[in-house]
Amino acid sequence: MRKWTWLLLLVALITAASIAVILKPNEADFASWMEETYEIQCLDERCSAFRIEEGDEKILLQSMRGGYSPGIFQMKVHEAYRNLDDPSYYLELEVAGFVGKITIEEEKVNRINKR
Repeated sequence: MRKWTWLLLLVALITAASIAVILKPNEADFASWMEETYEIQCLDERCSAFRIEEGDEKILLQSMRGGYSPGIFQMKVHEAYRNLDDPSYYLELEVAGFVGKITIEEEKVNRINKR
């Protein structure tokens, strides 16, 4: 009987790990999340540059530094976006993604609206 308990536990563990790996967000999921969370329009699949609209003006922000860690079960992204012409526009983010959900761990934002 003990053998079946360990086998069942192993199968459950492998199933849970497989689900976590399959549902882990990727770079395209991060870009979609950025567009849903902030009032921006990403210019590429990874969202390394985006536009915001302020009145009739479109302002471009680009990634100045950052990193993407795909991990096995969890995705982590740290990005710092700036406008080259006006440094008062900025967004610094640290986010983590796990099982299809992306959450903000740290955020510094100025002159960029959230939805």
